[in-house]
Amino acid sequence: MQLNGLRLTEAKLVIGRDFLNVWTGGQLALSNKLALLYDYDGYRLWQAAIFGPLDPYNYSYPPHSLFLAMPFGALPYPVALIAWTLLGAGFFAWAARPYMPPQLSLWASVLTPAALVNIWAGHYGFVIGGMWLLFFSMLARFPARAGAIAGLLTLKPHLGLLIAATLLIRNAWRAIGVAILVAITLILASGVIFGWGMWHDWIVETSSIQTRILQDHSQKFYFFMMPSAYVALRGLPIAFAATAQITIAAFALWCSWTARNVRNEDMAFIAASATALMLPYIFNYDMTVASLGFAVCLFGRWKTLGKAERIALWLGFAAPLLVMVNNLVAPVSIAVAMFVQVRCATGQSPINIAGLIRLFHRREPERATP
Repeated sequence: MQLNGLRLTEAKLVIGRDFLNVWTGGQLALSNKLALLYDYDGYRLWQAAIFGPLDPYNYSYPPHSLFLAMPFGALPYPVALIAWTLLGAGFFAWAARPYMPPQLSLWASVLTPAALVNIWAGHYGFVIGGMWLLFFSMLARFPARAGAIAGLLTLKPHLGLLIAATLLIRNAWRAIGVAILVAITLILASGVIFGWGMWHDWIVETSSIQTRILQDHSQKFYFFMMPSAYVALRGLPIAFAATAQITIAAFALWCSWTARNVRNEDMAFIAASATALMLPYIFNYDMTVASLGFAVCLFGRWKTLGKAERIALWLGFAAPLLVMVNNLVAPVSIAVAMFVQVRCATGQSPINIAGLIRLFHRREPERATP
């Protein structure tokens, strides 16, 4: 009803939402206007000159992300958005092949709640998620390739904390060396081509904007896309919200450590779940791997799961949409589902809550020995 060309007049957004940032970055790089990239006001004015008044957009990605943005920036916006969506979905589905149980169609991988949000938001969920899945599937057999993918994952560096931890725990030194080499190469190439000042601007400006977002107590829509304990409780005193975030992050790390020796294919999903819990600044479209992981566990182990475990996994699977109903539901759902996920991966017996309750009620009190 509010569509005017590519622009949504009331929402002050464009079709493809955050893909506009990818396209804008590519356009600015190709037109030699990179001084505007991390200039908050100049960036928005450049976009408004093309699409009309918009809600605030900002380019929050490191300078080497422009290598990916430039090919799309060279295309007209509608064509670029279609290519971004189709190529991203195809790449993610291809990377998900080794993980999919027979009960799930391959294309179900791009129809999870997180995947649908990612399509709607036009974000990096398929690109980062596909590389994430490739990293874990290649780590044992092709460590150098896995390391190269880990280096490329610095496209969104805050999501890679458990990638680095996995490499260290697995003693994958060859992969670590390649990852460092690829990351340094990308930094040097972007500095030479785009200018070293870009890195300073990204570190200073992006961190400042993200800090302001986390300190904002308003009810802006994007908060309902953030499955973060801190964001859910941001209206309370900061000490309380921060304590909750630290507590749930500690739980995620404990679960990950418990599962540190599981197969790489299982660790791919456990690490993705933990990342969603650990970061205070994360969005539901970043959960393409985590959401898929809960579906794979649910469908792949359906016959051995108890009813409570099935419900827990379903809630984790649906968390990218449930967060839009209530912020606090998401981190709780992800945490409970991750606990079940870890138990399944480590071969622990299924949790049968109903059976435990029946057993408790049937137990008779012990009689004193005469």
